[in-house]
Amino acid sequence: MLLKKTILLLFILASAFTHTHAQNPDFCDGVFAVMNDAPNGFKNIKGRMLESNMNATMWKSTVQIPGTVGYRIVQSMGLFYEAGLLQTTSKDDLRPTYEKYKKLLNDCLSPSGYKLSTQDNFTAGISDFKKLVFIKEISETTTTADLPSHVTMEVTYSSQVGKFTIVLFIFQH
Repeated sequence: MLLKKTILLLFILASAFTHTHAQNPDFCDGVFAVMNDAPNGFKNIKGRMLESNMNATMWKSTVQIPGTVGYRIVQSMGLFYEAGLLQTTSKDDLRPTYEKYKKLLNDCLSPSGYKLSTQDNFTAGISDFKKLVFIKEISETTTTADLPSHVTMEVTYSSQVGKFTIVLFIFQH
């Protein structure tokens, strides 16, 4: 247990000293701590199993990115870290938080060579909140084992609970 905590601390410290951040270094450090463990299958930040069924397996994460309200590691059609940035019943609450985290992610990731692209959100009523994708260009010599993690942010709506959610994903590849 002490070894696991020591390794996690080293990941956090390593990302603090290897990335320059324009603002909110705590948020950026958290993002890079997760991204740095992605190639390792999130092994160093994966806690106890929360749930396993035919569709997905979920684990508690030992790293909470500052500003997130819920977070976990999920294996479902790929392996990724999932974190909620906001959950609300009011669509009016979405824009300020969406813009804030869009800027934070861009400020954190662009100095490391990540490019932002957007994809349409086809959910009725929230189509003006595009899915953000931050991905690093890969070279012809990049192997599957060397694929960098990528980061996305999207707005979802659940009619079952009547809530909008802004979700951050950090994918293993």
